[in-house]
Amino acid sequence: MDKGARCERISEDEAMALAASITPDRLHAIGKAALANRRSRYGEKATFVFNLQINPANICGARCTFCNYAASKNDPHAYVMSETEILEKVETLQPTEAHIVGGLNQVWPYERNLELVRQLRNRYPELHIKAYTAVEIAYFAKCVRKSERQVLEELKAAGVETLPGGGAEIFSERLYRQHWKNKIGPVDWVRIHKLAHSLGILTNATMLFGFGDTWTERIHHLLTLRETQDASKGFVCFIPLAFQPGEGRFITHGPTPLETLAVVGIARLVLDNIPHIKSYWPMSGVETGAAGLSWGADDMDGTISEEKIAHLAGAPTPKGMARDRMTETIRMAGFTPVERDGRFKEAGEGHR
Repeated sequence: MDKGARCERISEDEAMALAASITPDRLHAIGKAALANRRSRYGEKATFVFNLQINPANICGARCTFCNYAASKNDPHAYVMSETEILEKVETLQPTEAHIVGGLNQVWPYERNLELVRQLRNRYPELHIKAYTAVEIAYFAKCVRKSERQVLEELKAAGVETLPGGGAEIFSERLYRQHWKNKIGPVDWVRIHKLAHSLGILTNATMLFGFGDTWTERIHHLLTLRETQDASKGFVCFIPLAFQPGEGRFITHGPTPLETLAVVGIARLVLDNIPHIKSYWPMSGVETGAAGLSWGADDMDGTISEEKIAHLAGAPTPKGMARDRMTETIRMAGFTPVERDGRFKEAGEGHR
C-alpha cells in the first residue's frame, strides 16, 4: 500500500492483494493510503459542480435486470419530457453543467437528441454539455445506420464536450450475460470510449458494484480502465456506483457504507493515471459520500438537480443539494469546498 500512497503504480498482484481480505485493519490501511494519495494530488480541496441532470425519457427497451428507472410506454412511472420543459429547467436553474442521459427508445431518437444539444449550445454557449453514454452512442448509430464515429463527430459538432461514464456496469462477461445482455457489453463500452478519446472527447468511467460481483471482478474492471487510459488518455474521472436494489429485485441490499468506502479507496490506489475520483452521494448517501473524501475521492459530483435514476431505484438521498448544503457537507468532512466547471477547472477559470 505504500506505493499507492505515494501515487506510484501498483502491480496487478498488488491490486488483487488489496482486496484479498477486507478486515477492519485492512480497511483502515486502505483508507490511510488513499487519503495520503489524494492529499498529494489535491491537498485539502474537494470539488463540486452546479449541474442539472436531464433525462428526456425513461422509456427503454434494454430490460436490464437491475434497473428500476427504465419503463415501457404503458408503465405507471413512464414519462417523456418535451424540449420546452428541458429548456425551461435550464433557463430557471442556470447550471454550469448539463448531464444528459436517456433510455433506448424512439420517442427521443438520435436526431431529436442532436437538435436538443444544438439548442442548448446556441442558447447557453458557456454551458458544459456532458451527454449520452456509450450504450446510447451504439444505439443511435444502429438506428440511423451511421458509424459510431459519425455519431460522435456530429454530437461534438453540435456541442457535446464530454461523455458520461454510464453503461459500463462492471466488466464481467458473467454478469453481462446475466443482467444486461440486450445492450453493449464490456468490450464495446471500452472501444467506444477509446474512439471518443481519439476524437478529442473526454469521458468519465463508472463501475456498478454490490449486485453479486466479486472483488476479483472489481479489480479487473479497475485494471481494464487503467490499461485503457494508458492507451488513449481520455478519462477524466472515475465514479464508483453503489448498487440500489429497489423493490422486487434479485437482491434486497446493496453494499454497506464500509464496502463502498473500500471501493473508493482501492480505486484511488489502482487508478494512478485517472485524475479524479468521485464520491457519488446520490447512490452512496450524503454521509458516506462525504466520508469518501477521506478515502481517496476528491470530488462530490454536484448539486444534481432533478436526479431520477437512483431515486426511481429507491435511493433515500435528497434529489438535489443546494450549493450551501454542498459546501457545508464538504467542510464538515474536513475539506475545503471548491466549485468547478465541467472540465474540473475551478469556477471562473473558464475552459474555452
